[in-house]
Amino acid sequence: MLRPIERGQAFHRATQGLPPLYHVRLKHQGRTLAILSGDSEQEARQRAERLAEALLGAEGGTSIEPA
Repeated sequence: MLRPIERGQAFHRATQGLPPLYHVRLKHQGRTLAILSGDSEQEARQRAERLAEALLGAEGGTSIEPA
């Protein structure tokens, strides 16, 4: 369910002719570190992968899932 601010963002993007944003959740050992967005699911996932690499390096225990 979208919160009011998310509905506003979705409405703004729709009126501007922009596609909806896709969101992914970056988790480390079961805890959410960040929710990232992108114009496509692939872009959002790439952003999450880059952030995980920068924050955690090769440390395991990370997951990226739809938000």
